[in-house]
Amino acid sequence: MSSDNLSKKEQEKIVEKLISSLDEMGPEDELDEELYDQLDSDHQQQVDDAIREFADAAIGSDTWDSDEW
Repeated sequence: MSSDNLSKKEQEKIVEKLISSLDEMGPEDELDEELYDQLDSDHQQQVDDAIREFADAAIGSDTWDSDEW
Protein backbone atom coordinates (compact mmCIF):
# COMPACT_ATOMS: atom_id res chain seq x y z
CA MET A 1 0.00 0.00 0.00
CA SER A 2 1.43 3.39 -0.88
CA SER A 3 0.85 6.78 0.70
CA ASP A 4 -1.62 7.52 -2.13
CA ASN A 5 -4.04 5.08 -0.50
CA LEU A 6 -3.79 6.55 2.99
CA SER A 7 -5.36 9.70 4.33
CA LYS A 8 -3.23 12.20 6.19
CA LYS A 9 -4.91 11.10 9.42
CA GLU A 10 -3.97 7.45 8.74
CA GLN A 11 -0.41 8.48 7.99
CA GLU A 12 -0.26 10.53 11.19
CA LYS A 13 -1.36 7.44 13.15
CA ILE A 14 1.46 5.43 11.53
CA VAL A 15 3.97 8.16 12.35
CA GLU A 16 2.79 8.17 15.96
CA LYS A 17 3.04 4.37 16.17
CA LEU A 18 6.54 4.28 14.66
CA ILE A 19 7.84 7.08 16.86
CA SER A 20 6.33 5.64 20.03
CA SER A 21 7.92 2.27 19.25
CA LEU A 22 11.42 3.76 19.39
CA ASP A 23 11.54 3.65 23.19
CA GLU A 24 10.56 -0.01 23.18
CA MET A 25 13.05 -1.15 20.55
CA GLY A 26 16.09 -3.15 21.52
CA PRO A 27 19.46 -3.10 19.76
CA GLU A 28 18.48 -5.92 17.42
CA ASP A 29 15.02 -4.56 16.57
CA GLU A 30 14.29 -2.78 13.32
CA LEU A 31 11.70 -0.21 12.38
CA ASP A 32 8.61 -1.65 10.71
CA GLU A 33 9.54 -1.00 7.08
CA GLU A 34 6.11 -1.97 5.78
CA LEU A 35 4.53 0.81 7.81
CA TYR A 36 7.29 3.29 7.01
CA ASP A 37 7.01 2.61 3.28
CA GLN A 38 3.32 3.49 3.36
CA LEU A 39 4.13 7.08 4.33
CA ASP A 40 4.62 9.99 1.97
CA SER A 41 7.98 11.77 2.04
CA ASP A 42 6.85 14.43 4.54
CA HIS A 43 5.66 11.83 7.03
CA GLN A 44 8.78 9.72 6.48
CA GLN A 45 10.85 12.82 7.30
CA GLN A 46 8.96 13.18 10.58
CA VAL A 47 9.93 9.62 11.49
CA ASP A 48 13.52 10.16 10.32
CA ASP A 49 13.80 13.28 12.47
CA ALA A 50 12.44 11.42 15.50
CA ILE A 51 14.94 8.61 14.96
CA ARG A 52 17.75 11.16 14.75
CA GLU A 53 16.62 12.86 17.98
CA PHE A 54 16.34 9.48 19.69
CA ALA A 55 19.89 8.53 18.64
CA ASP A 56 21.26 11.92 19.67
CA ALA A 57 19.72 11.56 23.13
CA ALA A 58 20.82 7.94 23.51
CA ILE A 59 24.40 8.76 22.61
CA GLY A 60 24.43 12.10 24.38
CA SER A 61 25.66 14.11 21.41
CA ASP A 62 24.10 15.63 18.34
CA THR A 63 27.41 15.33 16.45
CA TRP A 64 27.93 11.59 16.98
CA ASP A 65 27.91 10.78 13.27
CA SER A 66 29.90 13.75 12.04
CA ASP A 67 33.58 14.22 11.30
CA GLU A 68 33.90 16.45 14.37
CA TRP A 69 35.06 13.55 16.55
